[in-house]
Formats: sequence, structure tokens, C-alpha cells
Amino acid sequence: MAFKAGIVAVVGRPNVGKSTLINALVGQKVSIVTSKPQTTRKSVLGIARTPHHEVVFIDTPGLHDPHTRLGKLMVDHARQSLGDADVVLFVADVSKKPGDEDKRIAQMLAGSEVPRFLCLNKMDKLPAELVVSHVEAYCKLLKCEDYMMTTATQERNLDKLMGELLERLPEGEPRFDEDAYTDQTMRFMASELIREKVLLATRQEVPHATTVLVEDWEEEEGVEQITIRAVIVVEKASQRAILIGRGGEFVKRVGTEARLEIEKLIERPVYLDLYIKVEEGWRQNPRMLHELGLDA
Repeated sequence: MAFKAGIVAVVGRPNVGKSTLINALVGQKVSIVTSKPQTTRKSVLGIARTPHHEVVFIDTPGLHDPHTRLGKLMVDHARQSLGDADVVLFVADVSKKPGDEDKRIAQMLAGSEVPRFLCLNKMDKLPAELVVSHVEAYCKLLKCEDYMMTTATQERNLDKLMGELLERLPEGEPRFDEDAYTDQTMRFMASELIREKVLLATRQEVPHATTVLVEDWEEEEGVEQITIRAVIVVEKASQRAILIGRGGEFVKRVGTEARLEIEKLIERPVYLDLYIKVEEGWRQNPRMLHELGLDA
């Protein structure tokens, strides 16, 4: 059997389940997952591998109409990913009819010659009487008859989806080491896990105004525990007060939840030191976006 190897760019509007889908296909958590739109801020690689194939998934930020410098960079990351792909996987929430954002993405793909496949996710939320009309609407929009209905949260039909993608990928040599499942550093993944816990615990304007920067990562020879110092950045003093909480309880809870996931990721005990600072307008600040690696 010939070895299949290729890149699949996963695109779609925010909150359709792209990160959940990739994490399930890879078998490891490579992207944080919340119900908040625009959780993914930069393209992240997730690598699914067997003795017969290597599929490199690019988890792109949800394509949307940007209103900040950060938002524009997120959309730019998604568009750049398309140029490297062997297959474009368009992920849609099939429980809803195509919206304006779906239409904009379809227009962006119209001039591309890269093969595309349609993943109609969240089929568990689609009423039976709407199946035909919704499927036809997405196939017509993307000008593509090749699709798979999935429920990523339950891993339904993901094996079939992988089979369809493999049929469309070229033969080739693996690009990554056998044990690699992402291109991200542990430092970046730790910062993302902290941000995930903040997003899951907050509402309204706080999530979009929040980012996390790991400032120190200390490993002492002969000491198993790693010390991580990270700053949670917000745009307003009122947001800082929310994240601290009464008696510091909120940030303590976020820190505990994040520490447990980081320990699971790196398989070592962690001392996590979190603090919160206000950086007004950081989403429009080129220096901050550069420090966060969001302009690369």
C-alpha cells in the first residue's frame, strides 16, 4: 500500500466545530475548544498518522468580518493556509442554513483549484425534515457534491471522513517525526490552555479582550516540577476585576483547571503562577501582537 501524505486546510465560519473535529481526528488536543466564536486565533497544525498515512490538518481561525488588527491577522492566517493545502475541508454547521459568512468563504474558495470536501457537522442538531434542503444548500453554495455528515463531539462518521480525505491526498513521504502530533511549542500550548479556561469561565466582552502570554518557563536540573509564570492580558480595569474575582477566587480556579491540563500535556507536575494586567487596546497594538506570535 502506497504511503499517503498531505495537508488538509480546515476552513469555516467561527464556532462550527473545526477545532473539535481536528482534535478528534488527530487523537490529541492540539487546539483549544470553547463555545465562543473566534477561539482559534492562529493556524495550528494537527498531525494524524498511521503506518500508511500522514495527514497534516491546519486548524484555521474562523473566517469572519474583522474589526480589529487582531481580527484581520486571524483572517489573513486562514487565507494563507489555503495556499499550502492539498485538500480544503469546508466545515459547516448543517443544523443551520448557509449564512453570509459561509457565502464569503465560498466566494474566497471559488478561484482556487485545490480539491475541496464538505464536512456537514453537528448533524445531531439537524431536524429530519430539514436534512435534504440544508444539504442541498451547502452543496450548491460550495459547488461540491462530495460531503460527509458528522457530529465531531461524538466522533460520528469521523472514520468515514478520514477515508474520504485520504482518497484525495497524494502519495508522498512523511514531513514530521513519528511521534509528532503538532508543530506548536509546549509554551504556546500552555498559554492556550490557560486562555481556554478563561474563555470557558467568562461571558460577554471579556473573552475577545483576553490573551495569555507565558513569560517564564523554568526547569531545574534534578527537579521534576516545572514552574510556569504567565500573564493574562485584558483591555480594561473592569475586566481585570472580573478575572480576579472576590478574594482572588476566580483566578485561582482558572489557574487550577489550567494547571491540571498542562500537567496532563507535559506529563510533569507544574507550579503555575498567574497574574493579570491591563493593556488598553492590545488587539490593535502591533508590538503586543508580535509578542504573542499572531503576526507571523
